[in-house]
Order: sequence, then structure tokens, then C-alpha cells
Amino acid sequence: MSTSKTAEIESRLDSLCPPGVHSAVSESAHNISPFNAAEAAQCADFSNSRRIEFLTSRQCARTALKEQGYSLAELTIDSMGVPQWPKGFTGSITHSRGLCGAVAAKTDASLCLGLDFERTGRLSSSAAKRVIHPLEASFAADYEQGAILLFSLKEAFYKAQFPVWAARANFQDLALSINFEAGEAALAYLDASLGRLGKDAPARFNFSFSLTSETVISLCHVPLNS
Repeated sequence: MSTSKTAEIESRLDSLCPPGVHSAVSESAHNISPFNAAEAAQCADFSNSRRIEFLTSRQCARTALKEQGYSLAELTIDSMGVPQWPKGFTGSITHSRGLCGAVAAKTDASLCLGLDFERTGRLSSSAAKRVIHPLEASFAADYEQGAILLFSLKEAFYKAQFPVWAARANFQDLALSINFEAGEAALAYLDASLGRLGKDAPARFNFSFSLTSETVISLCHVPLNS
């Protein structure tokens, strides 16, 4: 990916972020070194490409945290694979085929965040069927990249909610209504299995997205006092 395209994605992500949420984007840095021994140990058995993305995405997270006034951060993962943010902060990390990014916010403003990057054209027809809820069928049929957009938004939703509610969710457990012109989405359906998120979940989860020729950028944000 060219530097100009990465800069475009960084600009678009920044425009999606509400006040108090900071972001950073980077191409995989092949010469990157682990922040400390703990991070090095956690990616020691990864393939080289996965290791590079793991470390680069965490460097993005540190950049986003620095914008919040936090200069150093070890970002290891727990047994469930969830990044462990410094006390007083929340955030989300993503990487897709060499493109890495992160968002971060203080917990006195944001309850949780979910960020996802997806390359366009990556879903097979069989995978798309698993992603699309019947309530979303008309949107996906009318819009060529509908399935990958829904996939990305649902990934952002999962990343946002799991550290707080630990709800296991399949793609068919929720449906989204899409406002394509505004670059926004909203929860239109939640399966009963996700009841722990609360009856007010549709109003609390805010979705925004942006599309480039190659990448879908999705952000899910739950303000603390929503």
C-alpha cells in the first residue's frame, strides 16, 4: 500500500472518531522491535507477517495513547486474546494484510471502542451468507460490497463489546441498518443471547464507517454516559 493511501485511511479514521477518541494508522513496519520482553514473548511463535502486524498495531496504539497524554504502554493480551489497556484507558487494535491501526480513549469518556479494517473483495459467497442476516439481505443485494461492510461493522461491534460484556456473538446474532450516505449504521436486531448488553443497546452502540477503493474502515463506539 502506498504512503498516500495509508495517509488517506488515517485521515478517514480520524474523521470517524468522536471527540476524545484518538487514532493512529501505519503500514506493517518490517524492522519493528518488541516494546518489551512481555510483548516479545506473546508473539514469539507467530508467523513473521503476523508478528510484524502484532507489533506494528501495538505501536499504533501507543501513538494513540500518547495523544491522550500517556507516553508508555505495554499492550499484552490476556488468555482470551483481548489487549490489556493501561488503567484509565480503553481502545481497540486492528490489522489487515499489512495495514495496522488503533484507537484509544479515556474511560471517563468512552466505555468501549471497536475498530476494524478489512480489504475489499475478500469474502467468498459462502462466507457472505454466514455474515448477512435476513434483515440485511436487501442492502447486501443492492450494494456490491455490502457483505464486507457488514462483516467489518460486526467485527467492530464484537471488539467493542467483548472486553466489557464478554458476550459471544455470531454474525447472525445481530442485524444492522445502514445509512450509506451518512457513513453510519445502527443495531436493528439483537439475538436474545446478547441480552446482557441491555435493552438500551441499540441506542448505546454508535457505528460509523468509511470506504476507500481497497479498504473498509469501521468504528464502533459506546460513550460512557450513553
